[in-house]
Amino acid sequence: MSETIDSRDMLGKFKDGLNQGLRIVNIRSKEAYDTLKIKNSIRQLNKKRANAIFDMGNSIYRSYKHKGAVNGDNIDSKCSAIEEIEKEIEEWEEKLRLVHEEANKALGSVKALEKPKE
Repeated sequence: MSETIDSRDMLGKFKDGLNQGLRIVNIRSKEAYDTLKIKNSIRQLNKKRANAIFDMGNSIYRSYKHKGAVNGDNIDSKCSAIEEIEKEIEEWEEKLRLVHEEANKALGSVKALEKPKE
């Protein structure tokens, strides 16, 4: 009789450990997926920012070369567009920070559910 109880107890511990492991894998895989999506968005915005800066420099140079002067309004509008891209990058970086923070909280709650070892 005691062997049956021990094997049920052992099976229960194994099942609990497996369930906890699956929850951890689920949390980490969601974190990795969300991180990948956000980093791709940030990468695209950084390329967009670099292209906007290059375009602004090109525009300033062409204006100076052909007109002998630089149009301040044109520079202001291009700088504003670049600032908007930078704000969007900051928003995505904050989202990334929150993804990691939420995953760590979820992992903490999974570990808190773990039964104390006897």
